[in-house]
Amino acid sequence: MTNAKPSMLESRRYQMFPELEPEEIARLHHFGEVRRYCDGEHLFEAGKTGAGMFVVLSGIVAVTRRDGLGHAVPVVEQGPGHFLAEVGQLTGRPALVDGTAVGEVEALVIPPEGLRAVLVAEADVGERIMRALILRRVNLIETGAGGPVLVGPASAPDMVRLQGFLVRNGYPHQVLDPVVDEDAAALIVRYAPSPEDLPLAVCPDGSVLRNPTVEELAHCIGMFTEALESTVYDVAVVGAGPAGLATAVYAASEGLSVLVLDERAIGGQAGASARIENYFGFPTGISGQALAGRAFVQAQKFGAQIMIPATVTRLDCKNPGTLAIELADNRRLQASTVV
Repeated sequence: MTNAKPSMLESRRYQMFPELEPEEIARLHHFGEVRRYCDGEHLFEAGKTGAGMFVVLSGIVAVTRRDGLGHAVPVVEQGPGHFLAEVGQLTGRPALVDGTAVGEVEALVIPPEGLRAVLVAEADVGERIMRALILRRVNLIETGAGGPVLVGPASAPDMVRLQGFLVRNGYPHQVLDPVVDEDAAALIVRYAPSPEDLPLAVCPDGSVLRNPTVEELAHCIGMFTEALESTVYDVAVVGAGPAGLATAVYAASEGLSVLVLDERAIGGQAGASARIENYFGFPTGISGQALAGRAFVQAQKFGAQIMIPATVTRLDCKNPGTLAIELADNRRLQASTVV
């Protein structure tokens, strides 16, 4: 009698929540530090910048997805050998879910720079971790967990504008139509006395934005990476299309400091393509959004900083050896090379 093969759903869940062996965990210890948490203490919270990736050494951590409306749904409980993180922790972005200690918990905490080092230095373990991080982000997108809640008529132009921005950038979110959702109707009565206030954007921390710009929404959800004006980057890439992201991957993988700027979304025009059949390495084709998402994660794996949305208005070449990039918000960023 043969054992039944695991279903596709079971296989995906195993890849999403793999368990590390003791010897694998031992190899990760020099990338982080051990911390202890009391019963009920948060290891990380939705909407707040976390410490990085958590490898559970003892105890149980309950993971819960929560939105700005206060709705909470259990996701999974992780014990010894499991790790807690998703793609956002590669660059220190805010967490999309809550992680709470159930009893006493001891965990190895690996900061973002340590996590990126693990992915490069520990190839076999790093591959499993990276696959899990990507699948967890995909699952959050599919369930709308952890991101902002957009409230308003689903077909309204400004709703389409905000939702399109989040979809193109692979960011989890929910849409609530007041016609069919009581919570949405109540929020509109309280926060949107005028039709011009719609749509509302409820961020994970509970703050409410009235018909925000994409820049305002990006700042509220912690999606926006703040580049330092005092830093001279080795390479600045203007445009996060396939060519721009490829440049970021190649440069960052060689140890150069890289900054990528785009005013709309990752992937450029290609990111909006339903199917790309002629891209090298994908003989069966791939969607533009999937291709852009893979390149985006790969660039972050090597430490590239990505600023979206960021509108470049001018390049100043007056100072030899250092180029100044002027943004629409009057900031000036510096780089040795601009692509």
